[in-house]
Amino acid sequence: MTGSRWALLCWLLAAMVSADRARAGVWGMDPNIGVLGDYSTDPALLHEPDTNVGSGGVQANLPTTYTDDDFKFVVQPSFRYGDSHGYSSVASNYEHLNIVGEYDTERSTLTATGGLSQDSSLSYNYLANGSVGVRREGAVGDLNWDTHLTERLEVGADANSQRVLYGEPVGVAVLTDYNYTSISPNLKWAETERSKITFSANVARYDSLDSRDAEDNSTSSVSRSANLQLGFVTQLAEQWKLTATGGYSRALNAINLDEYLCCELVSTPQGPEFEYVAVPVKAESAQNGSVYALNLTHQGEQLALTASVSQQLAPTGFAFLSRQQSFELSAVFTLSERWSFSGDARYIRYQNPPASGTTPEVNVQYYSLAANWAWTEHLTLSLSAARVSNNVPASIAAAGYGVASNEVTLTVSRQFDHFNF
Repeated sequence: MTGSRWALLCWLLAAMVSADRARAGVWGMDPNIGVLGDYSTDPALLHEPDTNVGSGGVQANLPTTYTDDDFKFVVQPSFRYGDSHGYSSVASNYEHLNIVGEYDTERSTLTATGGLSQDSSLSYNYLANGSVGVRREGAVGDLNWDTHLTERLEVGADANSQRVLYGEPVGVAVLTDYNYTSISPNLKWAETERSKITFSANVARYDSLDSRDAEDNSTSSVSRSANLQLGFVTQLAEQWKLTATGGYSRALNAINLDEYLCCELVSTPQGPEFEYVAVPVKAESAQNGSVYALNLTHQGEQLALTASVSQQLAPTGFAFLSRQQSFELSAVFTLSERWSFSGDARYIRYQNPPASGTTPEVNVQYYSLAANWAWTEHLTLSLSAARVSNNVPASIAAAGYGVASNEVTLTVSRQFDHFNF
């Protein structure tokens, strides 16, 4: 935690230096603070008695922006502190800092993003690793470039790198520290005013780090992946938009297994003797298959609707890249100026290559409902309920099993007026 806070301080100092150099534009802030109460029946999905957790906390978001004619700079610190001890609650403490710089010209956009975080594996990604509940420290950097070569032809590229370290869990270790780096060039052709054809590629490397050797970056397993995708984007109607991509992926996996002892005949002063020697064993495998994404959106005056289906290779904290299949339906309905409602339903399946300590398949369902009421011009009251369940099929476990947790959260937040300085 100390190292993370020092890193956050360094980011803030860098932001202050940038602010001193950029006085020609306008600086502004949109602060938001809130208090929350949360109750969950089994947040770590332990499937044991007396695992219910109730917690309260204070959270704040302090987005600060600098805007000029062709440059935008955003500093986004956010944090939450409460009475939840450790990281076994979805409402545990967190500290996030994201910095975004964007430079625009008549035809091009260049965006650089950096981020640091310390939170719980539950609050960060409940769907992937909700059965752990440990400290998660992350650092991410991203560089995105996009330019219009002609009125119809658009090219771009994205480079991303992230590092995630998990705390030591109580019991058997499930999550693995990792580094993940990817490069993704893309091309878009505007066939008509309402439709585009897209082509994209991606190459990536996923290094999972043995927790004993995380300091010196020694690697226990490696995944190298690549994919090519062809797609299209079309405006079906004024309020409906369809995006579809599909292609082929391949990943090569290698893992260093525990060393095995074997006998070797050696010469000694006393004569030939058998001696035990350690021989490292390296197992390799390949993942071949399709990657695709289908996204349908509706944007109306009151209703916003999104339906998506996808399959991709994703870093999740398991030994290798996981083939992730996702189905999601979400909606936001604005009833009036004071009332809005939202809902989300997701089903995600993670398929992992055979590896030591890794479940080959994990199925997760997530459902949530939320209501927001604008109490006053600046105060908002939010009530949300969610259910998450984790199921392992009978084809993997002897009899199959499933665990689930229900959660209710009440939040009161105050949005302050935008002010310049």
